[in-house]
Formats: sequence, C-alpha cells, structure tokens
Amino acid sequence: MPYLIDTHAHLDADIYANELDIVIKAALSEDVWMVTLGSDYASSVRAVEIAERYPTGVFAAIGLHPNRVPLDLGSAEKPLQLEKFAELAMHPKVVALGETGLDFSDLPQGSRGGQEEQLAERLKASQKVVFGKFLDLSRELRLPLLLHCRDAYEDMFGMLETWDKTTRGFDSRGILHGFSGSWKDAKRFFGLDFLISVTGIIAHGAYQSELTRKAPLSRLVLESDCPHLTAMPWNLRRSEPGYLPSVLSSVAGTRREAPELVAQETTRNALNVLKKIARS
Repeated sequence: MPYLIDTHAHLDADIYANELDIVIKAALSEDVWMVTLGSDYASSVRAVEIAERYPTGVFAAIGLHPNRVPLDLGSAEKPLQLEKFAELAMHPKVVALGETGLDFSDLPQGSRGGQEEQLAERLKASQKVVFGKFLDLSRELRLPLLLHCRDAYEDMFGMLETWDKTTRGFDSRGILHGFSGSWKDAKRFFGLDFLISVTGIIAHGAYQSELTRKAPLSRLVLESDCPHLTAMPWNLRRSEPGYLPSVLSSVAGTRREAPELVAQETTRNALNVLKKIARS
C-alpha cells in the first residue's frame, strides 16, 4: 500500500510540458501514487498514455467534464464519442470514470424567460444527459465515479438517488472532488456512499475546514487537483502530486490527529473505492 494516493490530478496540463516525468518521479519517490483524469476524450486518451509509461503508481480516469459538454447533443453525438469512452474504459490502467458531473456555476444569466435563461436551461439539460450516460457506464462496467459538482447539488442528488436505487450490489460508488457545498450536502453524499476528497487549499484558510473537522475519517480521501489548488504558498505556479504530504499535514492539523493515521486511513479509503488500483 502506498503512503498516499492523489485521487484527482490533471497531469496532461500544458504547464508540465517537458517536466512531466520529473514531476511524476518526484511524487513516486515520496511514495505518492496518483490518478490522472481526462476532461474530454482527447485528454482521456492522454491520461491513459501517461499512466502506461509507469509500471506502478500512475493510473487514469476517463471522462467528459460538464463544462466541455456541447449545447446541442443531437448534432454533436459523434464528437462526444461516448462509445469510444466505453472502449477506453476497458484499459487496465483505467480505474474510474471522471471527471464527470454537473456545473451550473458559469451559465448565462438574464431575465426570466429571456434568451439567456433559455440557453442556460438547455446547457443544464445537456449536462444531465451526458452525466446520466456516465452513470449508466459506471453501472455497466463496475467502475467508480470521480465527480465534479458546482452550484448543482440538488440536481446531482436527484440523479444519484435515482441511480442508487438501480445499482444494488455495486459497492464502489466514487469520490466527489473539490467540494464547495455545505456540511448538510456532505452528509447527503456520505449517505449515498460517496467519499469526498480534500484539496490543498485547506492550508490557506477556512475552506473545507468544517468538512475536514466533522467528517468521519473513513469518508475522506486526498487530492491535489494539480495543476490547480496549490497546497503550498500561493506564489507557486502549479500544484503537483508530490505536494500531497502538505495536504495531509493540513488535514491532520485541522482534525488534531496524527499524520500517520490520516495517511493510512485516506489511502485505505481510496483503495476501497478504486479497486483496480488495489488489484494492480
């Protein structure tokens, strides 16, 4: 079992460029394993290619970020390449589906009944259709979900609660990343048997501190969300999986628990969900 698992990284980001191998090997030297995620089909392929370069410690998740979902699914069905996602998911390095979910945070706004509101509703509907397809694929392939949700908690709960009723016997639900909701929202995710990952920006103030203090340790995992959300000082230009021990330190300090305990439990939690890692 590794010391830590970064459950949410974007190692295909351009900012790493020719330094990617250095970044990954630096994390592996700290006994930090990682899952690199796709945001669309092309980046999902890159995530798998990155994971293939390393015999152990680097894995992939494939998905379509809600902000990458097109407005008109009818005319864009081929570019969505949903069948290809299903094929790619069979790769032995693919341990989850994601990032997928709902994001209503930056939709057009306007007067009630106006064009902007109509456009926003169409975008919401398209996101829900795509998310529903990934829920179906998760059930079909028995792969957990790495979820993204912003300003869409009620809609996501409605879909997950319905999906949950049809997936009995499936014991790897998934992980919600970058949580920005309330403690009440967190408890609803826990009730649906999802874990929540804690990011590096807990080190910079109160963000996620209520979740980190109150949640059972059995419900938490860690993530870098690299290259975003640096755990170290704000002037660092990017986050890296190798910075995860700093996230661990912040979580342990907030919870007033030994870092060794938090490391052991969050790693075990990640392996319990990401079962293909555990079997690798």
